[in-house]
Amino acid sequence: MSAVTPHSLAKELRNIGPKSAKKLIDVGITSLDELTKVGAIDAYIRIYYNNAATPHAAYLYALEGAIRNCDWLAIPAAKKEEFKALTASLRNEENN
Repeated sequence: MSAVTPHSLAKELRNIGPKSAKKLIDVGITSLDELTKVGAIDAYIRIYYNNAATPHAAYLYALEGAIRNCDWLAIPAAKKEEFKALTASLRNEENN
């Protein structure tokens, strides 16, 4: 079995490009199954605390879309609001 690369992971995950795939690999997430088990929020938190993400909900939309196998625009509004609240909280944490 060949090693997972950012390009191969990006091909497996909808909404995720090679740069974001590398960030996932860097925190130990190397497949859709692993991302699904971890969930979008925990994956994002890992990436964020690895100093690889800015507090912006778009990262979460993309991760959730990969898990649901849907376009990030199709994420339910309530889930988007949850993600926005989380990233706002992280921004506030950074500013204090």
